[in-house]
Amino acid sequence: MSRKVKTKVGFPGNIKEIEVTVDDDDPDPWGADAKLSVVGTSVPRVDGPVKVTGRAKYTYDVAPKGMLYGKILRSPHGAATIKSIDLAAAKKFPGVKAVIELKKKGDDVLFHGDEVAALAAETEEIAAEALTQIKVEYDDRKCVTSIEAAMKEGAPRAIPKQPNVRSAGRPGGGDPDPAIGKADKKVEAVYTTEVQTHSCLETHGLVAHFDGDTLTAWISTQAVDGCRTAVAGKAGGRQTRVIAEHVGGGFGSKFNIGPEGLAAIQLASETDRPVKLMLDRKEEHLNGGNRPSSLQKYAGGVMKNGQIAGVRIESFGSGGVSTAGSAQPGFYSYGVLKKTESHVFTNAGGARAFRAPGHPQGYFAMESFLDELAAAIDMDPLEFRKANCKSPIHLAEMDLAAEKFDWKGRRKARSGSDAGPRKKGAGMACSTWYSSGGGTWQVDILIDSKGAVEVRSGTQDIGTGTRTVLTLIVAEELGISPGQVTCRLGDSNYPPGPGSGGSQTAPSIGPAARTAAFKAKKELLSRAADTLKAKVEELDIRDGKVTKKGQPTSTTFNELCSKLGVTGLHESGQRQKNYEGFKGPLAGVQMAEVEVDVETGQVKVLKVVAIQDAGRVVDRLTFESQVSGGVIQGVSYALFEERRLDPHLGVMLNPDFLNYKIAGSKDCPEITAIAFDVASGFNNVGMMGLGEPPTIPTAAAIANAVANAIGARVRSLPITPDKVLAALDGKKP
Repeated sequence: MSRKVKTKVGFPGNIKEIEVTVDDDDPDPWGADAKLSVVGTSVPRVDGPVKVTGRAKYTYDVAPKGMLYGKILRSPHGAATIKSIDLAAAKKFPGVKAVIELKKKGDDVLFHGDEVAALAAETEEIAAEALTQIKVEYDDRKCVTSIEAAMKEGAPRAIPKQPNVRSAGRPGGGDPDPAIGKADKKVEAVYTTEVQTHSCLETHGLVAHFDGDTLTAWISTQAVDGCRTAVAGKAGGRQTRVIAEHVGGGFGSKFNIGPEGLAAIQLASETDRPVKLMLDRKEEHLNGGNRPSSLQKYAGGVMKNGQIAGVRIESFGSGGVSTAGSAQPGFYSYGVLKKTESHVFTNAGGARAFRAPGHPQGYFAMESFLDELAAAIDMDPLEFRKANCKSPIHLAEMDLAAEKFDWKGRRKARSGSDAGPRKKGAGMACSTWYSSGGGTWQVDILIDSKGAVEVRSGTQDIGTGTRTVLTLIVAEELGISPGQVTCRLGDSNYPPGPGSGGSQTAPSIGPAARTAAFKAKKELLSRAADTLKAKVEELDIRDGKVTKKGQPTSTTFNELCSKLGVTGLHESGQRQKNYEGFKGPLAGVQMAEVEVDVETGQVKVLKVVAIQDAGRVVDRLTFESQVSGGVIQGVSYALFEERRLDPHLGVMLNPDFLNYKIAGSKDCPEITAIAFDVASGFNNVGMMGLGEPPTIPTAAAIANAVANAIGARVRSLPITPDKVLAALDGKKP
């Protein structure tokens, strides 16, 4: 059964009432006018204490009795064919319990680090030494390591029998050339971005343990439920269980068990002992996934009144031996837009989804190009964007960002006008995302006779604060303190939950948690209705007390629970389909101030103001943490991160944190994270995704700020000192 409910959606200055159909087992949605006690406040992470005291157990901490250590032998070549593999000496090596082939004679290895063989031994040291006993003969081939090299006529094939360049097959738009030709000003530019590796704090890997008729796998994963399916496929008919109680980071690369997981399970099966196989940092850089590189060619025209006449884009992306792409903002009016896109294959480890796949590359190029179009007609970049923006949310956020950042005060009317070698400048960029959640995921709630509430879901918390978010939603719905709620995640024995990708986790599982709490509350109140001489719909629980028609009674939540007996109360909530909701993108605007030393080329980001829409913000502290993390990752992408490959051998030259640079504490700017509250209306909580959008515009905003500071543009990421100095000299970087 269902009912019709009216709810208010939108953002301040743009609120409207809509009617939605709500299942009888689901609560009324929290609209724009909802009065909430816990949700929307600032609550520290509920798992903070176990993490800072070292009690949180990660996959790396798991060590079942009798555990062996797995290691993988990897190709030292950028491209080769295997002539022979000899495992005999490794099998006889003292302490080695199993050796397996991952590739066979005649197979191709396509990049430095490709998996060839694996073994399990009593200690890590024995395993590492035993790898040297595996004898492999290679017939190495010429390789290609960059987009430019792979696209040259006669270039070696990165993947045998496949062309290096393949159309993405999704050209769009009309012919912009006539419109560009009639424009008052024309601009052409080429933008490039380098490969960014994932660099998760906890590397990929798992512990596999066959115990009787059950295969248990502890995995550092973003998808407990998805990995359980993969593990089951290798379990030989046994029952399977996947555990990821705590995960040391995941930005899109940890959705499957990977070759290392398959190897660990096979080694555990052959030895009948638990096997741990975790990648080391070098392996992580070589084959732990990455954000692809890109080469993007832009041409466009603009009228003197600020109207964009047309834009043409040719985009080339390389995910190594996998595909790649770029995405551009869809909330601007481009006149006539035409985009063609191609995948370029190179001899490098394959790309994996990376926090807003394709967006930081594409937005860096387009948001830089918008600044260049604005400069061509001598128009302020903020006003130029507002003149071409179709999104009311973005327009409102631009005004808020300009106020909080002091755009007029920080933006240099004349680049390089600061006295001395250190020049300041300001830039901006926008972003968008779509993540209202979905699926039919389930959450269980257990309440005992002492009033303790336990929330269970098979989804995982990869460091984003999912435990905290679910705790607050359940506490709000039950009308109790968050301290009474314990949230247990990351176990496939719990109800299935979504993977952590596409910023879908919280808006997919949060509404299910609220539904479960709503059903539990309704059951508790139904048991008190006769005593309180009221109908269930007249009763509620607020601040731990039962209310009747909004007025507190002498009955408490704990008193209701005391009558549950030893069995307690168990309810399940299932995620319902999305409502129509508020029509609009998940919007973000960032403004950055930088300081550039024109003598050394050094760039320092001083300040970033990030305005971000995430629907209803459940926990303000978690929101600020997520936005700050996205900005820091964007700073790192803009200024430091760059995988370096030997162009002839295909060998990665910087597979460690000494030579692969990432932003450190001294590189982090002052970050002001501001929630732009939107009542999305898509689900009963009103929440949307947050993980990915904050990292999309940062690099573009920094690049635009650098151009404003020095009066010369660097069109290539990362913006390193040599590129800054070359731009100042008017040379091509």
